[in-house]
Amino acid sequence: MGAGLWAALLMSVEGTEALRARVRQGELFVSAPDLKVLEGQVLDRLKNGSAVPLDYHLSLFSGGGAMARKRAFERFVFSYDLWEEKYSVSTVRKPRSAAARLNAREAEAWALEHLAVPVGDAPVDQEVRVRLEIRVPQGKPERDWLDEEGINLGSLIEALSRPQPKKLQSWLRESGPVRLKELSAPVSLKP
Repeated sequence: MGAGLWAALLMSVEGTEALRARVRQGELFVSAPDLKVLEGQVLDRLKNGSAVPLDYHLSLFSGGGAMARKRAFERFVFSYDLWEEKYSVSTVRKPRSAAARLNAREAEAWALEHLAVPVGDAPVDQEVRVRLEIRVPQGKPERDWLDEEGINLGSLIEALSRPQPKKLQSWLRESGPVRLKELSAPVSLKP
């Protein structure tokens, strides 16, 4: 799978779902094969013809600290073609990326492939944890975190930090701890 380092970090957070992380060319990417966001309320909205934005937040924590060392944010907008029964997904930030004619799992995987945390200066001997949070934005779409230069991280962090209503859909997956240097070989972590 390329010249980068690959490894699986597995830890159950909610049932049997797992978060897998890999480092490729100095960036940390995740996959979550059992995570399904395009179902339930999100799928209902998509099949009613609405485009649905989802906020993705990927964090890298070092040591036992609660403060994220590195973060990546992106808002992905999903839509559904009723005639073809296929999904489209696009990024909001510039440069914009998009993919079309995907099934649900391919659209979810595409979004995660376009979200990465740079790990270039993170200590390779220090233990790290990885967290993926996905949220359906509440209320009217708020655009104050997005400007011509891209994402205003302060405003986006504030938006993601607000208390969320109980009926709001969100997903959380975590993995770790593991040392970054161990990512050159598969690592399996027990819950």
